[in-house]
Amino acid sequence: MGDYDHQIQAGRMMRPKMKIQACRLVAMLLAVLVSMVGNSKAKAPDLPPAVQKTVYEAQQAIKKKHYEKARQILEGFLRKSPQKDHYLVEFTLGNVLLFLGMESESIRHFKKAVELCPGYGPAWQNLGKTYFDLKQYGKAGNCFWKAFEAGKKKDPDLLYNVAVCYLMAGKERKALPHLEFLARGMAGRPKAEWLEAYLKTCLDLKQKKKAIQTVKRLLDREGTDPRWWRTLGNLYLDSGNYKKALACLTICSYLSPLKRKEIILLGDLSYSIGLPLRAAKYYQKAIDRQEDISTYRKLANAYIAGHNYNEAIKILAKALRFKPSFEMWAMMGDLYYQQEDFEKAYHAYSQSVRLNPKNGRALLMMGYCALHMHRNDAARRAFVKAAQFSENQKKVRQVLEEIELASSKNETR
Repeated sequence: MGDYDHQIQAGRMMRPKMKIQACRLVAMLLAVLVSMVGNSKAKAPDLPPAVQKTVYEAQQAIKKKHYEKARQILEGFLRKSPQKDHYLVEFTLGNVLLFLGMESESIRHFKKAVELCPGYGPAWQNLGKTYFDLKQYGKAGNCFWKAFEAGKKKDPDLLYNVAVCYLMAGKERKALPHLEFLARGMAGRPKAEWLEAYLKTCLDLKQKKKAIQTVKRLLDREGTDPRWWRTLGNLYLDSGNYKKALACLTICSYLSPLKRKEIILLGDLSYSIGLPLRAAKYYQKAIDRQEDISTYRKLANAYIAGHNYNEAIKILAKALRFKPSFEMWAMMGDLYYQQEDFEKAYHAYSQSVRLNPKNGRALLMMGYCALHMHRNDAARRAFVKAAQFSENQKKVRQVLEEIELASSKNETR
């Protein structure tokens, strides 16, 4: 009987997908602008009447989508009164140029705005957005950081933008402390994308221990949150520590319903650490939700590894009713052969050959079954067909010689 070498591997941790979101363009209505000034830490310069009038007129044009007119109003003010240049004029002009698709030119005005008022966060934020759109991610990250520092209310989403920009610029080490701050819950309950970005960065920098420690700290605070058990389990899984991964994901299953693929993963982990019958329970749960031939194969293998051959045969029978395949028939043949039920084994191997005539091993096993049943003619036919496959030729030649020798002895008698 040939060996059936099916090894179940526990799945590897999926690297989280990065969601890159540029900040929204800062609103430009005068009332909003004034409120934004109030949200900056640094004291903003006074707003002279001439500046108020100019910005207001520009905004009225913007409301009507007359962007070129708004540009003319703002540039006209700067030409007439260069000595009265004001950060809100520069900021608004930068935004108008963005609406006109002139990103490179807008940068000069945003830079001028932050030069005139370094603590004005919206200008830093839109400068960062513009750099982001121009794929200058390192500069975008620096600007978003300035915007974060300038705000009285520390916006964690803005800090996340800082980290994402650094990641896109290939500056993982510069992004890591910001992501760690967010992942530890220092800015409020961590969002899934913050944690995913942090863990991905830790893995990229080969700092799995740091990631594990952070998740453990989260569990100390929120031990009943299934997210953290699931995350810790995936980290252990990625580290190859299947026992701890299984323990974490099992706890997660007590706290929240698992997805079908997670149930299968529990089965894979149980199988990989030498608990095949425990794995079988998980595979059966997965099949109860949805049948598929791959999980049937895993379930049958689990019962075989647990030496419960009768249950394995029952599972294979169900699988073959669901979707016949030559592999499953071959597995069935192996089980019957092991139980020395050569009639049923011969039938199973023949079904495997019917579905895949190139299954040389099944032809070889049909020959062995026929020999055990003393059907030399059937054995000879099966072995001759099996000999068409190079891997079988040596075995077949020896067996055929033995058959012919046995036949000759019988004739001489």
